[in-house]
Amino acid sequence: MQKLSDEFLDSCRREDGRILRGENMTRIETFVDAAFAFVFTMLVISIDEIPKTVPGLLDLSQDIPAFLISATIIGLIWVAHTVWSRTFGLQDRATLYLNLGLAMLVLIFVYPIKLVVQLSISYFSGGVLQQNLEIMDVSEVINLFIYFGLGLMALSFILIALYQSALRLREQLVLSEFEIAFCKVACITWAIVGATALVSSLVAPVLGEYLQWAGLVYFSLWLIIPLGSGLYAKRLGIDGLKQAV
Repeated sequence: MQKLSDEFLDSCRREDGRILRGENMTRIETFVDAAFAFVFTMLVISIDEIPKTVPGLLDLSQDIPAFLISATIIGLIWVAHTVWSRTFGLQDRATLYLNLGLAMLVLIFVYPIKLVVQLSISYFSGGVLQQNLEIMDVSEVINLFIYFGLGLMALSFILIALYQSALRLREQLVLSEFEIAFCKVACITWAIVGATALVSSLVAPVLGEYLQWAGLVYFSLWLIIPLGSGLYAKRLGIDGLKQAV
């Protein structure tokens, strides 16, 4: 890859301290966006039937919270990929394979996401919501948490690899110190997500009657991610980095 010219960089828009080198849609980004769009279609409340009665509509409406939460999780992954694409605009071979892997993983990961969210909603609502969810035994729930954790670890690995690819081409991309720190903090953020998924997968088989904690451990991300990224940004002495990630 040739070094980006000053003329090109000057023509790029800036956002939150980053140069947006990839605002023009590429075939790679279009392909990944299509995969995410299909995943959202798979998450819809009713894909094979239209409710013909009010009770039928209310029964299907129990799935709205699961749809909203699952769509939010998928949406956060899409946003992370979009931020990376717009910032760096890479189209090399490594980017091609990593994006292909991301698209395939998201299409597979949609099923465990929806099932874990439905199970969590049923647990927290005392069974009031998701009444149509089939009852699972302990071994099935353990396998579900392991499956979910493995998928989340794989997604985290791909996003880390994308940022590492940008760091590898820092000279060609003419990355600023802020953007280099941005990449490192993004890697730490997704490493925390992957580590949390690993902890959940490891503790699920040994928790027994306290198996719900294998799912509740993910709520720690709301505290650990801001804390970890914020401390690292402070260590680097880069202001505003926490808000940019």
